[in-house]
Parts: sequence; structure tokens; C-alpha cells
Amino acid sequence: MQLGGFSGGILSLCNWFARLAYINILWILFSLAGLIVFGFFPATIAMLATLRQFLQKNDPPVFKTFWKYYKAEFFASNKLGAIIVVIGLILFTNINFLQSMDNKLSEMFYYSTIVLSCIYLLSICYLLASYVEFEQNLKTHIKNSLLIMVYNPLSSLFIIFGFTIVYYAVTTLSGLGFFFSGSLLGLVILSSTSLTYRKIERKQANLQTEEKTA
Repeated sequence: MQLGGFSGGILSLCNWFARLAYINILWILFSLAGLIVFGFFPATIAMLATLRQFLQKNDPPVFKTFWKYYKAEFFASNKLGAIIVVIGLILFTNINFLQSMDNKLSEMFYYSTIVLSCIYLLSICYLLASYVEFEQNLKTHIKNSLLIMVYNPLSSLFIIFGFTIVYYAVTTLSGLGFFFSGSLLGLVILSSTSLTYRKIERKQANLQTEEKTA
């Protein structure tokens, strides 16, 4: 029994690595298929949505599932991507401008913008996770992702810690990035935010139970 359990665990782990590698390759190929500019965000949403299916212990066909989400979310995800890119460019431009200035006030604003940019990058993780987790309009996704990020610092720490591990693994082990970079980061985002979403669902369920018994 122990050998069977051990063998089953090894097989399950190998299956997960194979899925992650396959999904990551699809993410790269479909990003390129959209000339990166129009393909990156649909491919990223498709990757996250497909990973979410496996985290929920479903076992859908990988390519069919990825392609379904890529097609369905192509225009909506590019709209989301345009907002993300525009805000990112504004922050990037401000950082470069403030860096070129040489006074105390600009230095203060420079470091403030750096901190704001880090918060912005973290909020993108929550926004993408919310996008594949809930059916809401874009405005609600943005509002909820910001609120969840602010009120759940533990998930943010998990994301930062997970990203750091993936970064060192990808930069240390040659060739790992091609097969696992995007899918591992996606797994970190979904696993970390899932803890928060389940916590919120439990609180909502408890409130509903209290309202019924009141």
C-alpha cells in the first residue's frame, strides 16, 4: 500500500509537471500567434483559466480548454490588457522623468512612485485571478481586486515569496523558463488568491447562516 501510494504520488506529480509544461508552451505559442501585442493577455487569461480547472480537481483536455478560453476572452482580455499597459506606461514614464530630476522633492516622488508601481504590479495579480474566478464587469473586478489586496496581506506575501522562488529557479536552472515560467507564476497567483477567496466565501456563508437564524 505504501509503495502504491508513493508511486501514485510520483505519477500525480509527473502529470502536474507535464500539464504545466504543456500549458506554458501553449501560453508562449498563443502569445506569439497574436503578435504578442494582441496575444499576450488572451493567452495569459486562457492559461490561468485552464490552470484553475486543474486546481479545482477537474481534468479537462488541455488544448481544447485553453483554446476555448483564448477565443472567448480575446477581445475582453485585450481591453483589460490595454488598461494595464496604459497605467504601467504612465508609471514608467513618471519614474524615468523623476529619476532625471536632481532635487529632494523629485527624489521623494521617485521613491513614492517606485512603491506605487510595486503595489500596482501586485494588484495585477489579484485582478487577473479575479477575472478568471468571477463573472463580473471590469469595473467590479478592479475595485474588488484592490480591496482584497489591501485587506489580505498574507496572500500578497505568498505571491511575493512564490514569485521570488520561481525567479531564482528559472534563472538558475537552464531551460526551465521555456517550460515553466508562465505556468508556475500563474499557479502561484491562483493558489495564493484562492486562500483569500475561500476565506471570503466562508465569511459570506456564515453571515447568511446568521441572518437565517436571527
